[in-house]
Amino acid sequence: MKYIVAFTGVVGSSKTPIANYLSGVFGLPSFNADAVRSEVIEDKLSYDIPEVEKRFVERLTRMIKKGESFILDASIDRKFSEYKQNLDESGYELFLINLDLSREFLVKLYEAKGYDESLKRLDQLLIDHKKFLEEFGDLVNIRVDDNAFPGRLVIVEEALRSWLATFSKEV
Repeated sequence: MKYIVAFTGVVGSSKTPIANYLSGVFGLPSFNADAVRSEVIEDKLSYDIPEVEKRFVERLTRMIKKGESFILDASIDRKFSEYKQNLDESGYELFLINLDLSREFLVKLYEAKGYDESLKRLDQLLIDHKKFLEEFGDLVNIRVDDNAFPGRLVIVEEALRSWLATFSKEV
């Protein structure tokens, strides 16, 4: 069985720390959208959105064509309809982690991380997240909220182990 571990959640909600942790625990490669964004900014000396999207899609397509399980360290909130079709066609199973943090908690996280620009966009990011959940919330495997946040790494690890065990029992 091949699978993708993916995230739904706003900027700064702990996708990368969780992705890095799971990558080490499960030995999975991690495809990081922020790395592509940084690469384009360094190459072009500006934030070229079309180029970021082009490289992201090319690399994600390459990962999917390999046919190996991996972690998608990016939020799929806004473009999930596009991703879902590719996933369905490629035969991947999806383990979806929902980082469903309150506005108040996110403000504290952003202040601690110095995410001033993201703080300005927080309300729109939360609206996008809510829209995703309204349409695709039934696909979520594990939800991390404010209360679960301190133990998020172990909670997500255990949920992924349990999910994977259901596939080994089917064989």
